[in-house]
Amino acid sequence: MKTFAQLKIPGRLIAVEGLDGSGKSTQIYLLKRWLELQGLKVFFSEWNSSALVKSATSKGKKQALLTPTTFSLIHATDFADRYERQLVPLLKAGYIVLCDRYVFTAFARDTVRGCPPAWVRGIYSFAAKPDLTFFFRADLEVSLQRILDGRPQLKYFEAGMDLKLSSDPYESFRIFQGRLLEQYLSMSNEFSFLEIDANQPIEAQQSVVRQLVAARIDLSAFLLPGS
Repeated sequence: MKTFAQLKIPGRLIAVEGLDGSGKSTQIYLLKRWLELQGLKVFFSEWNSSALVKSATSKGKKQALLTPTTFSLIHATDFADRYERQLVPLLKAGYIVLCDRYVFTAFARDTVRGCPPAWVRGIYSFAAKPDLTFFFRADLEVSLQRILDGRPQLKYFEAGMDLKLSSDPYESFRIFQGRLLEQYLSMSNEFSFLEIDANQPIEAQQSVVRQLVAARIDLSAFLLPGS
């Protein structure tokens, strides 16, 4: 799995991964604003956001129609659509592309839901490796509390309730997210994750992220004309 830099594509792709409630979405938003304020060419994309399949995913979730395999294939379709229509064209145009979740989300979630790991990787084999992948590692209780601080209850799939791990959504969340964490940790060395202590204050995490991005990517190469 080669990075976009290794494929001689002028843009750079930065991905963030982490458990639900890890704070990764906040961190990538702050990174996006920081890069934009420097006058850089930046594009943001998030998991499961393609207009092509978003309504089908939403309907399938509400009506409990999705098996682990169909869940996996729908997300793969979403990713492939965004990859071909947005990510690769913008990378070829010299943009810094920020992704809130990448193929590693599928590698973790789909495997935990029972799909064969080799099969899951196979359907995403067309995707190049991000140039930087940040993994925000937060304690399960910290992640759970952050979610509940923002809304009154856990979402059905977020808590892994479809797996029948426990009738208690909070306990199911701990089991499900704990299994996801194991998957992420097993991928860390293979895909060169940059691990961030997500238990730290937001500002401290963002400072580390910016330092790593500035050290590993020549940001001056991505200035908008006139900046």
